[in-house]
Amino acid sequence: MVEYYISSTKCSIQERKTKKHGTVYDVVFRIVTMDGKEIQKKLSGFLTKKAAKEAHATFITDKCTLVKNNPIKKKSQETIKLVPTVADLIPKYILSLHNQNKDSSIYGKIRLYNSIIIPMLGECKITDLTKERLYQWQDELWSSQNPATGKSYSTEYLERIRGHFGAFLSWCESRHGYPNHLKEVAKPKKRISKTKMQIWTREEFEKFIAVVDNPTHHTIFTMLFFTGRRRGEVLALHYDDVQENQIIFNKTYTRKTIDGSPYKITTSKNEKIGATPICQTLKDELTRYQGQMPFFFGGEKPIHENTISHAFESYIKKAGVKRIRMHDLRHSFVSMLIHLGANFMVVADLIGDTVEQVTQTYGHVYDSDKFRIIEMLN
Repeated sequence: MVEYYISSTKCSIQERKTKKHGTVYDVVFRIVTMDGKEIQKKLSGFLTKKAAKEAHATFITDKCTLVKNNPIKKKSQETIKLVPTVADLIPKYILSLHNQNKDSSIYGKIRLYNSIIIPMLGECKITDLTKERLYQWQDELWSSQNPATGKSYSTEYLERIRGHFGAFLSWCESRHGYPNHLKEVAKPKKRISKTKMQIWTREEFEKFIAVVDNPTHHTIFTMLFFTGRRRGEVLALHYDDVQENQIIFNKTYTRKTIDGSPYKITTSKNEKIGATPICQTLKDELTRYQGQMPFFFGGEKPIHENTISHAFESYIKKAGVKRIRMHDLRHSFVSMLIHLGANFMVVADLIGDTVEQVTQTYGHVYDSDKFRIIEMLN
């Protein structure tokens, strides 16, 4: 039965005098106990050196396993060294995203990890993220408040945090073999109903656009409302992208950069490339506004998105229309198309999105459509 480890078969024979037997021999050597302690072992009282050596050989054969180093100590050191924390692994995970995500997406994930995940779990060893520990984290997250507003985070934002952290844990599982126990943690039910999305009817937009006195702003808002395109796609347009009967939306503008640059022009979301036909109202608008080069709006560099945002808020107050977000011009366009009878496949193609996303997010109808369809049942 193995009771000790040894790293060498070497031993020391020591001679000593006794009253009873005269000269005797002790054999001394080093062993490692099963709990990792290195100690000196002595077998004593042999009448000859040969007998001492034979006793040593018998001992290490019957009770010891020969290894190069202290395996208990080495295993303990390796365990401490090799188990990383969440904060250790996140930078490696972010680095792995560069071949899959655009800078703007990575920028958002870095902010989320730095502001939420690392403060809450950064010091935890990845192996400590048990099902119970993740339930505790989720409970703390769902009961937390936004320090800037003092209000609870929206359910959508909390679910986005959970989704991003789940993606990180799945990466840890596939890349390093650490189990992703978040898959075993049930997601909390939504605590509030989703806020109804705001849109403008065409009449409301006409009231708004009538007070816009800056020609560039006038054309940008008209293009956003009558194409349903994202603000970044409009601000990234080059002069040659705007043609007589169509516009080429194949790129987007973002200030969410990770290399310190003030902005970047990248491929558009979903990377859909194609010519988008435009209505007569927008054609007339573009006839009056000649555009600039190389960026259609801005010239040498695109107009700063904050400039457009501030102008939008100012004109809303001036026009006296209900407040919506600029992105809601996109929802307004989709709702208008659905009201006119367009199917989701056509809508998706016009706004550069997927049919699934249009179905889930943009399937809004006017109240008048609800009454009209009900009346058809009579």
